[in-house]
Amino acid sequence: MQAERMLEQWQTQGWLRPLDLAFASFIARYEPAQPLVWLAAALCSYQLKQGHVCLDLAKLQADPLLTLGLGAELAPNLQHALQQQLAAADVAQWHSALSQSAVVDSGTGTNPLVLTGNRLYLRRYWQYEQDIAAQINQRLAQNEQLTAQLPAEVLLPLIRQLFQQSAPQQSLLQPDWQQLACALACRSAFTVITGGPGTGKTTTVVRLLVLLQLLQLSRQQPLLEIRLAAPTGKAAARLKDSISGAISRLAAINIAGFSQIQQAIPVNVVTIHRLLGVRPGSKSLRFNRYQPLPLDILVLDEASMVDVELMASLLQALPVTARIILLGDKDQLSSVEAGALLAELCKKASAGDYRPATVSWLAAQTGQHIPDELISKDGSLLSQHIVMLRHSHRFGQDSGIGQLAAMVNKGQLDSAIWQEFPAELMLLKEAGTTSADFHQLVLDGGKVAQGYGYQHYLSLIIDDPLQPEQQDSWAQQILCAYSCFQVLAATRKGELGVELLNQQIQQILARAGLIAPEHQWFAGRPVMVTRNDYQLGLMNGDIGICLPKLIVQEDGSVASTLRVAFAVADGIKWVIPARLNAVETVFAMTVHKSQGSEFRHTVLAVAANDDGMLNRELLYTAITRASARFSLICAEPRQLENAVRRQTLRAGGLSLALAD
Repeated sequence: MQAERMLEQWQTQGWLRPLDLAFASFIARYEPAQPLVWLAAALCSYQLKQGHVCLDLAKLQADPLLTLGLGAELAPNLQHALQQQLAAADVAQWHSALSQSAVVDSGTGTNPLVLTGNRLYLRRYWQYEQDIAAQINQRLAQNEQLTAQLPAEVLLPLIRQLFQQSAPQQSLLQPDWQQLACALACRSAFTVITGGPGTGKTTTVVRLLVLLQLLQLSRQQPLLEIRLAAPTGKAAARLKDSISGAISRLAAINIAGFSQIQQAIPVNVVTIHRLLGVRPGSKSLRFNRYQPLPLDILVLDEASMVDVELMASLLQALPVTARIILLGDKDQLSSVEAGALLAELCKKASAGDYRPATVSWLAAQTGQHIPDELISKDGSLLSQHIVMLRHSHRFGQDSGIGQLAAMVNKGQLDSAIWQEFPAELMLLKEAGTTSADFHQLVLDGGKVAQGYGYQHYLSLIIDDPLQPEQQDSWAQQILCAYSCFQVLAATRKGELGVELLNQQIQQILARAGLIAPEHQWFAGRPVMVTRNDYQLGLMNGDIGICLPKLIVQEDGSVASTLRVAFAVADGIKWVIPARLNAVETVFAMTVHKSQGSEFRHTVLAVAANDDGMLNRELLYTAITRASARFSLICAEPRQLENAVRRQTLRAGGLSLALAD
């Protein structure tokens, strides 16, 4: 049959997965006379791999290649053939076939496919989206009740004290968005605080937690039970450091009752999987809708990295009365798995979309006034719970990294910026990794002051400690030095993909005498955990470094053996290399894996055939991983101009399912 041959052809071409074809074959057994339904089922399954929660039929008809993300993966003749094949049916024909199908319903039944509007879902993902929307809507509905509990005479002096102000202060151009975020979140059971690097998301949330606890004390009520979570171990470690620093800074302010409050604000951060109690070897969770988490407030950092399945499980495990506060950068790459939750929630964040009543309430509570252009009489209910922090303390107006990131975010790129900021930005027009410039970059950052390279951390390993009790602090110093420099890639495979970059960087470092990689495990080898290991307490994304460790023998003598050092909440965890099965060398990592990290010097390597992977979000994420210097390896800068114009919009219907 024609449809069956078409699906097999697509798999032969290498883009349709065997899983997608198998699902279409399963559907065909129930709908043998509906080839359009088979095709829709295969494409709906395929879209999950692309990160989409559903298949948008209207977009599929308008631009099949863009919708399926196949612009660069197929040869021109195959692209043309695919467009012709999918042009044979219009949206009305898709609707007609799907609406009459025995395997499709509108969500009211139990069929494997759900059609709502122009969006076709696998039922499981439709249900995730519905569960998320229901949990958020339930919390949005508490707005009026929580607002009534906040008279201005209680909140205003507390905010002034927290922000060390004797009277309201405001820029002529912009209000203090951190104050507005704190006030808005006090009357909300669901809050999103978004903003780019250095805008103070963590500082804001710590002040918010203190403010909520101060309100509890003022009402003579018990302090709130707070938990902190992040998607990966690496993101959790960064949040822990940021929270600890922010609390220390607040401790210097004379706040009544702060010592008591400080004890009730945790600094330990766990991964979402650990918070939910994922059971080893299964998908069952200790905490769920029937056994909710024992907490009053959950703070979730790096929310852009959370997929719909995990977010649905997390929200269902929250008590009905619990608040949730999402932190993240809406412009970063979305989760590796399906969904773009933070981007969907923050569609109107830049525009503000605040109702006049919200603006008046915030002025009374904080003395801060929102600019007129951010006010809308028709603002959505969701927008009243979202604050975008707009001032970067890391990247000032004179920052080259900040200006480059802003350009990319706006879909614009002026090539002159590389010459304007030579201390912060470098463009290396290389097609490969054989040049002396690339070797110099890897070793010491390219001879730039504080540019860093891998020589920075490897030189510390030579000076290994003489006493076993010094090893933890020594390992901590090496891990910290390693995090100063990182090479990133757009893809895993290819000329400048992660796999080849890791091999070539390892060879460069070996020739320089910095490592001796005769065996798989060698001193200085950095590794990333690629699968959660609950027995070891290591999560996907955790990074460790193989180091010589001094071991005291039974006879009192000291021997040196290789162990892998990981930074964990309570110090350093030393692991025998043989225990680590799911790890990979990480001299280079993908931009996706770098989310939640910050490096002083970041290098992004882009190959000529990376066009299909390059887009605005990927470039923005790579650039903003750097705090002091960003270097780009790209033989053809025109690729960047095309990439910044290419914005990835994942298909989903969460925003449509939320209350107006």
